[in-house]
Amino acid sequence: MSEEKELLYKILEGWEDALPADLVPVVKNFVDLQPDSAVAEFLKKYDVAGEDWGYSEGSEFVRSIMKKVLDIMLKFDITGTENLDAALKLLAEGKADRLVFVANHVSYADANIFASAFDENFAKAGLAGKLAVIAGPKVFSHPVRKFASMHFDSLLIAQSQTVASVPVAYPIRVIARAAAKVAEDIKARVKMFLVFPEGKRSRDGKMDHFLAGVYRMIDTGENVLVQPVSILGGEKMLPISQGKLHPAEIRINVGEAEYVDDIVKEIGETQGQKQAFMDHLGKKVASLHPEELRGVYE
Repeated sequence: MSEEKELLYKILEGWEDALPADLVPVVKNFVDLQPDSAVAEFLKKYDVAGEDWGYSEGSEFVRSIMKKVLDIMLKFDITGTENLDAALKLLAEGKADRLVFVANHVSYADANIFASAFDENFAKAGLAGKLAVIAGPKVFSHPVRKFASMHFDSLLIAQSQTVASVPVAYPIRVIARAAAKVAEDIKARVKMFLVFPEGKRSRDGKMDHFLAGVYRMIDTGENVLVQPVSILGGEKMLPISQGKLHPAEIRINVGEAEYVDDIVKEIGETQGQKQAFMDHLGKKVASLHPEELRGVYE
């Protein structure tokens, strides 16, 4: 075994426990067939991923492995792909500067599920490998979660003290600096990204309020489209209390995209405009949910 692959397995020690037993030899065989240069590309990016607030580049090596695994583990029931394709077309044609996906959040696997579900749509629109995901520090605190985060580009944010579950809450100045860095990197480097505006995973599958602070990342003063997405089943693939993946049936419903400027005009000038904007999006996502899971947006 090459030095690169030995280091890969050392970094991800215990990774076998995260997969169903029948998938372990599939992954090992896949890795064995990859050129050392592909593993080296991953190792170089893994070394710096999540070291600072803002943008980290994903890895083609990780995307390949995740596709192999998730194609086997997941069964999709998807509606609204015509809405996604219409939004991607506007982005590809330059009729939007950026496309932002907003979704509910029940599992660490939600972003991987989303990326896997629509990688072909992104590729057809000429946007393969262009998805970024807003992520909190806990995503980078475990080697396997960090590996999975490289399925796409990531934008590391310091979560609000009201939702963060880190041992020591970040000072306000750190949260502000991280938010500013993420906003800068979005404008400079990102064409489309996924964000979970609740800021934390739901324990019961029901939606909580979308955070007003997410508005800053969405409304960057450009021609931005925002698209609501309902993702159900992630908690079955990777339950909150577990570190092991399970085969799962996933339901995704994609709503119609709206221009940020149109939403702002609809809401009007109000003192709580940012929260009103985010609640508008929360209601859009909830409308794609079964009634019993709409939570605060029922």
